[in-house]
Amino acid sequence: MRFAALLAMGFLVAAPVSAQDFTVFGGAALSYDIQLDKAAGGDNAISFDPYIEAEVNHVYVGVALSLGQDTVDQEVDLYLGYRNETATGMSYDLAYTRFLLPNDGGNCCGEFSVSLDAPVGEKLTLSVDGTFDPEASDGTVSIGADYELGEKLSVAAAAGMADFNGAQEWELGAAYQLTDETALDVHYYDGSDYTGYVTLMVSFDTTLFSR
Repeated sequence: MRFAALLAMGFLVAAPVSAQDFTVFGGAALSYDIQLDKAAGGDNAISFDPYIEAEVNHVYVGVALSLGQDTVDQEVDLYLGYRNETATGMSYDLAYTRFLLPNDGGNCCGEFSVSLDAPVGEKLTLSVDGTFDPEASDGTVSIGADYELGEKLSVAAAAGMADFNGAQEWELGAAYQLTDETALDVHYYDGSDYTGYVTLMVSFDTTLFSR
């Protein structure tokens, strides 16, 4: 599963809606992974990741696709979750995602995820994210920070444990909001179990229906 796609599915986390609203979100991301150490193996890769999601009373359900250049490297994610915000401004997101690999064995696995975001002042947000795969008895945990440099530009960093065996990973990135629905993102990822790479991404997220 793509590490970037499961920062609570990053761009898949749509803005909260008020209670009793029924809203359908949709969007997609086009990303290009650039391997920095070709000698260690691995090729540059393009991925197209569309999704659609419905939310009512803070409960949401959705499906996301990951379509890569390699016909084997395809993925379908089915997810269900609950997200809300406390009176102090801290937001939280609890979800379960099932991963399907149509060209590589079908039903792969699933994981529970939790994400907590707490604002510190007007521009800084601290986060804690974790996942757990009950079938493999394995998971991840990370802490991060996001800082707004301006109305449209923000920078972020995160570090954590990639699995319970102690593998580590970290990231640095920046995002620029072109419009209310479109954003550009560049991230550097590295870890103790893989060589560093850079992801360039353009994403589009919108509200398809609301009442």
